[in-house]
Amino acid sequence: MLTYFARICAHFVIPMAMSVVLGVGAQAGPGHDHGHGSEPQTQKPINPRVTMTSDAYELVIILKDHDLLVYLDKRSDTSPVADAKIELTVNGVAGAAELQTDGSYIFHNPKLETHSVLEIIASITGPGPDDLLVGTLDGSAAHKEHGDDKTFGHDHSIHHADETGQHEPKNALSALRDRFTSQPLTLFAGGTLFGLLLSFFLRSRRAVTAIVLCVGLAIAVPGPVEAGPGHDHGHGDEHGDHDNHKDAQDAPGRKSDGMIFIPKPTQRLLEIRTQILKAQTVKRAQRLIGRVIADPNRNGLVQSTIRGRIKPPKTGLPVLGQMVSAGDTLALVEPAFAPIDASDVRQTAGDLEQRMAVLKARLARRRQLVDKKIASRATLQDLEIELEGLKTRRRQLDESRSKPEALRAPVSGVVADVRVVAGQVVASADTLYQIVDPNYFWVEAITFDPKLSISPSAKALTGDNSELDLSFVGRSRTLQQQATVLQYKIKVPSKSLSIGEPLTVSVETGAPVTGIIVARDAIAEAPNGQRVAFVRQTPEQYKAVPVRAEDLDGTRFHIVAGLSEGDQIIVRGASLVSQIR
Repeated sequence: MLTYFARICAHFVIPMAMSVVLGVGAQAGPGHDHGHGSEPQTQKPINPRVTMTSDAYELVIILKDHDLLVYLDKRSDTSPVADAKIELTVNGVAGAAELQTDGSYIFHNPKLETHSVLEIIASITGPGPDDLLVGTLDGSAAHKEHGDDKTFGHDHSIHHADETGQHEPKNALSALRDRFTSQPLTLFAGGTLFGLLLSFFLRSRRAVTAIVLCVGLAIAVPGPVEAGPGHDHGHGDEHGDHDNHKDAQDAPGRKSDGMIFIPKPTQRLLEIRTQILKAQTVKRAQRLIGRVIADPNRNGLVQSTIRGRIKPPKTGLPVLGQMVSAGDTLALVEPAFAPIDASDVRQTAGDLEQRMAVLKARLARRRQLVDKKIASRATLQDLEIELEGLKTRRRQLDESRSKPEALRAPVSGVVADVRVVAGQVVASADTLYQIVDPNYFWVEAITFDPKLSISPSAKALTGDNSELDLSFVGRSRTLQQQATVLQYKIKVPSKSLSIGEPLTVSVETGAPVTGIIVARDAIAEAPNGQRVAFVRQTPEQYKAVPVRAEDLDGTRFHIVAGLSEGDQIIVRGASLVSQIR
């Protein structure tokens, strides 16, 4: 009975116990937990870098594939500087950084491959002030990543990480445990073989020898030890990891504390711009709908007074945008008569011809009497004057039927509107041309607030966010569709403006407000609906800061809380940065 029980233990219990013993402690060490811990994983820079700043510039140098990528920006607004001359001295190796098409610079020297720590001196000569920056770039991490490169002398022996992150060689028991735990089929086969041998030699003195032989074979038998996903420590395929490192790029990422890493290449792509905050004093404003109109003293319409057909002048018909001077002939209108009007003209012409014939006969008889001194010469002169009057009326009648009307420019300016072509039949009072002077444009706005206080100055915003200074001209005293019309003169007109172009007019109202004033684009909305601003910490790190802001005029915010004077925040691209996760 005892022997039977011992055999059962040898066949089943002992293999199971062996599995448990060999599996004890087969837990993922530090770095093998696949991110299942409580600490969230955040995006970190892949390529080593160094940042250097001064009052005028901020310089970021990134080590990638034995090259130094150089990004030079203005310190005040983070705008790229692409027209500077950058001289680098790296560990005694001097050279010029070459400008790239994206506005960055690159510095390459084969001697850099033998150094892990780079002492960099950057000499900047540009359109702004010249500067000299010094920094140290630690490229040891990059050297470890390029472990298959003999230049870096990396040790490929098998290591495991302890709690401090240092790697130590594995002992025999750990190697045995890893081998069996990574291959469950080997574990089962080895346990079964061990149980059979132990059962066979249970009553023999050779049992101890069998146990030692079984364990020794388990350790000595070679087998492929393949690490699971995330456990290869980068020592897998000789070329695969190296290629992946070459393809890896620094990606933006957000930490749980609100810090956001935005690498310089991403900032260039998103066109990030910043601004150093200063206290300002402004007035609240009310936004009105407006449009561009012409100055009535510098605007003219060309209309015909008769009905007729358009005939081009010798210089041709003017075209849109053409400059003309007051008095220039723009077109000719040949008169056209309806049949009934033509009949009246012919009847009038016949009547005049008849009267002229009668006067000529009377003049002939009167001249004979005057020659014989029977009649006085005064009566002869009266008849001659009457005949000349009839001839003039006849000539004018002929001219009205054939002479065209000349349409002339009433003012000097630019042809803004053309509604005529050669051969077109037009009626009287038809508007054929509009002449405007682009240097004298006004703005017309409407308001539904009858108590709106009108300030002597205002601002207008165009569709491309260009700002125009306005001066008040007048307001209507009659309502137009329940709205009051306000007119402003543009102090410095833009040549890109057009008649009828819509504008947004900001009229200052209320008491002045003193504090930090930012543009609307500088404030973004967080996923929870809270307003945030992104404060610059380093050239590549920004922190999302909740703010409380009051709308001033729809385009500007007054920061009540969250920011202080001297902070440098993102003023362009904040909405895109808020999408980084």
